[in-house]
Parts: sequence; C-alpha cells; structure tokens
Amino acid sequence: MATPLTGRVAVITGGSRGVAETFRAQGAVCAICDRGNAASHDRGNAAPHDRDRGRPQGDLVMTLDLRDPMAVDVFATAVEERYGRVDILVTSATATTAAPFESVSAPAERALIEDNFIQVTGLIRRMLPLMGDGSAIVNLVQDEPCHALDAAVKAAVESLSGSLAAELAPRGISVMAATVEQAYQLWWSGIPSV
Repeated sequence: MATPLTGRVAVITGGSRGVAETFRAQGAVCAICDRGNAASHDRGNAAPHDRDRGRPQGDLVMTLDLRDPMAVDVFATAVEERYGRVDILVTSATATTAAPFESVSAPAERALIEDNFIQVTGLIRRMLPLMGDGSAIVNLVQDEPCHALDAAVKAAVESLSGSLAAELAPRGISVMAATVEQAYQLWWSGIPSV
C-alpha cells in the first residue's frame, strides 16, 4: 500500500535509527549518515536499479563526521550519485551539554554549537541544490532542554527553521523544527508538502 512517503528519498543524520525505520516503514529509501556506527542502520538492502530514472534504490549508509565540511561534501555527493535528489532532509540538533551553564567549559560550549547548529546549517546548505518543489527540511530539536545552553541552541535552530521556511517557500521547500515526537506524528500522516 502506498503512503505519502512511498518512493521518497529521505536523508537522515545523527543518531536516528528509529527515524530511518519509520521512513522505511512508510516506503521511503534512506540515506543515513552518522559519526558513530552507521552500519547499525543498514538492513543489508540491495540496490537494484530503477529503470525509469536510472538511479539505484535501497538505502545508503555512511559513517562520517558531518562537523567536517569535506565529509558533508562526500555524503552529499554520494546521495546525488545514488538518488539524484533529496525529498526530505532530517537533521538532528539534539546533542546536549547535560550540565548547568556554569559547569560547561568554553570548548564544550563550542562543541555544542557546532553539533547542533553549524553542522545543521552546513548540511542544509550543501543539500539544497538537490531539493526541489515539494521537498521538506525537518530539523529535529530537543524536546525539553534542561539547561540554558541547550535551550539557547534549540532556540537558534527553531529561529533558523522559521527564517528558512520564509526564504525557501518560493522554491516550494518547506522547513520546520520539530521534536522527535512531533516529527513522528508528522511522518505518519505524511509531511504536507511532500
């Protein structure tokens, strides 16, 4: 049975195993990148060719650190070569300091901002040329941040998402920030513009 996500190409970053499983259950193919063990996402899918588009199907799974701009380029190039497009981009801005403000060192603060903001903007910037009318960007954010820096970074991603939604609307690309729970509700009903 077809769903609103059947045949869509979903690019998913970060510790998002459950997200990828949800997309697969809805008929999407997934390009997954994680700096941890991305292989744990792989279901061993073969990659038969779609004769109509000349593009292989099946999941693409890579272990890369997307804080490195060259790694972002490697991942985006692999996505482009395999699928030729991105229908849904899911970024993960859910890393946390797990510590109160006064306990966080300057390097830890920079790492938090890099993990949850700079990595997100870099990936979006690189994937945008592969996205067209009807595509969507979903920036996953923390549910309820416990600490000031976590809340500040979440607010930055939410603000970025709102501003990008206005900027990219003329191109038919929707952008939103959502908690994981909100995002699951969205995906099961089908992202409206996808």
